[in-house]
Amino acid sequence: METENNNRKRRIYVRLTDKEFITLESRCKNTTCRSINDYVRHCLFSKPITTITRDASSDEAITQISHLNHELNTIGSNFNQLVRKVNAASQAADIKGLLLLFDSQRKAMFSKINEVKEQLQKLAEKWLQ
Repeated sequence: METENNNRKRRIYVRLTDKEFITLESRCKNTTCRSINDYVRHCLFSKPITTITRDASSDEAITQISHLNHELNTIGSNFNQLVRKVNAASQAADIKGLLLLFDSQRKAMFSKINEVKEQLQKLAEKWLQ
C-alpha cells in the first residue's frame, strides 16, 4: 500500500461549490472509503464502492433501548440502596417503610424490563424480515 502511494506523483485540482463539497462529503461518509481521495479514485476508475445504509427506524429503536437501559440502571441503583438500608435497619417501623419503597421500586424495575423486552422483540422482528 505504501509503495502504491509513493507512485502517485500527479495531482488533479477540482474546484467545487460548498454545496457540491457537502454532497461529496456526505456520499463519502456513507461508504467504506477511508478518505475523500479514496472515494474519488473509486468513482473515477469505476471501482466498486460499498455504501452503508442506515434504517432510521432502527436508529430510533436503539435510542429508545439506550434510554430504557439508563432508566433500568437508575432503578437498579435505587433498588440496591434500599436493600442496603433494609439490611442496616434495626427497628421494625423502619423496615416496614423501606419494604414499601422496595416493592414500588421492584414494580418499576419489572415494568421497565418488560418495555426493554418489547423493544428488543420489535427490533428482532424487523431484522428477521
